[in-house]
Amino acid sequence: MTLRDLYDRMPVAVQNGFATAYGTRELVRRHAGSFRRNVRGLEARERWSEERLLEDQAVRLRGMVTWAAHRIPHYRELFAELGIDAQDIRSADDLRALPILEKETVRADPERFLPDGDRPHLVPQTTGGTTGTPLRYWATLDAVRFNYAVYESRVRGWAGVRLGDRMASLHGQPIVPAEQQHGPYWRRNLAFNQLYCSVYHLSDRTLPEYVAALERFAPRVIAGYTSAVHRLATHLLSTGDVGRIRPAAILVSSETLLSSARQDIETAFGCRVWNSYSLGELVAYITECEHGEMHVSTEYGVVELVEVDGRHEIVATGLINRGMPLLRYRTGDLADPVSGGPSSCGRGLPRIENLLGRVDDVVRTPEGAVIGPAPMSLAFQKVPRIRRAQVHQSTIDAIEVLIETAEGFDSSDEDFLLTELRRRLGDGLVIDVRHVEQVPRTSGGKERLVVSTLSRPPV
Repeated sequence: MTLRDLYDRMPVAVQNGFATAYGTRELVRRHAGSFRRNVRGLEARERWSEERLLEDQAVRLRGMVTWAAHRIPHYRELFAELGIDAQDIRSADDLRALPILEKETVRADPERFLPDGDRPHLVPQTTGGTTGTPLRYWATLDAVRFNYAVYESRVRGWAGVRLGDRMASLHGQPIVPAEQQHGPYWRRNLAFNQLYCSVYHLSDRTLPEYVAALERFAPRVIAGYTSAVHRLATHLLSTGDVGRIRPAAILVSSETLLSSARQDIETAFGCRVWNSYSLGELVAYITECEHGEMHVSTEYGVVELVEVDGRHEIVATGLINRGMPLLRYRTGDLADPVSGGPSSCGRGLPRIENLLGRVDDVVRTPEGAVIGPAPMSLAFQKVPRIRRAQVHQSTIDAIEVLIETAEGFDSSDEDFLLTELRRRLGDGLVIDVRHVEQVPRTSGGKERLVVSTLSRPPV
């Protein structure tokens, strides 16, 4: 029996204890050591001029490139092959001498992106974004803490909330067993002063219970996937329950925030929505200020907008993680450069606009639940021998899962995948797994995790 199976069988009170124990461990991992120093530094630098910030970025870039060229096998061989010396990369513009790095290259042999010789302590991670394409990577503790320092200073801080404020979360961890058809659909993490709500149990039947629980909890901040928060908002609007939940801020991420969804959420909760963009690979962090402008954290990574078919794709170079540096990493997400003029907020941090990363469909269950692509992706991240995946839905009672597999994939891997999908989708859907040579892409060449022909709810 796995720890996951044991957790699922425990009473809710014990599961709350598990959640708090996990939170206590994460509190130390994320917020100890250099965390507070990083927060102070980030808060001080955000008012620097853009020129000064870019000079600081160039220094950080030179340090990262030098490290990568000497300690990372992939880059040592690449620089030798190209005849480039690390000292040739002096600024963001010089990065164009390097080829764009595809996720598939990293996935095929992640060990070649780790430092040889004596390594710093590395924290294993997995990310698939919303593409259903799992990628294993490793981060230093300092990188983990810098990442959360950016979240604290330029997401929570700009929104007027702080670590420790009462927080309701709607993210993708399956903290409530999928087969559980009766509440509560949330667990308490006392270490973070958090009510962690399951995004897999949101349905017309259960939404009144979510609303009642959130009203009792009275969170100062709600953070979560855009689709899940929007689902709550549309329920409040349709039932006339506007005003029952009054946080000071809503923080959304991981899925595109459209203007219609923003309006719904702000009307339903009576507060401002704050958008942010980042990647698990720790290469870019982009956050929304009080004037609705999206600012790039220059200390975190270099963001290039590379033209592809008339649009601009985000290509990013991480500056914080010497555990697994990624230079000119192709994200697959789209944005546009800002057309002229200083920022309205007076910050020198560069800006982008029209961020269109993570546009996708959703999976709908017979019970009425709507599962967005970000939480769905977590099921595939846990199966290392899946190269790509895509979920197709044309009827309310069934999905077809297309998978590209790597050598060694066997029936036990498929059984494990089905278990992970059931934890998120319940037992009401028929799940048909089909092996394919190549998962289809969109006409623009992007991968999509979910392709649905059902009538789609507004987002």
